[in-house]
Amino acid sequence: MKIREGFKLRNVADEHMVIPTGKNISKYGGAVVLSDVAAFVFEQLKQHISREDLLTLILAEYDVDEATAASDLDILLVQLDELELLEQ
Repeated sequence: MKIREGFKLRNVADEHMVIPTGKNISKYGGAVVLSDVAAFVFEQLKQHISREDLLTLILAEYDVDEATAASDLDILLVQLDELELLEQ
């Protein structure tokens, strides 16, 4: 999976924001604000990557147990998919 073309991650006023670009501007009503961890995942999703590899990277980067990281990652991936930001 990876992030669809036409979305940029920007840091605005100390907030991580996903901004639609090009033809996506008219489809999406605004920006999406992400947490630090969600922004980290978004950056990894610029290239095709599996859920398992994302989980491994999160566990290496953050002090979190695997069960919590896996649950939170699954929730985030569902949210990104519902926003139609992901391509499989």
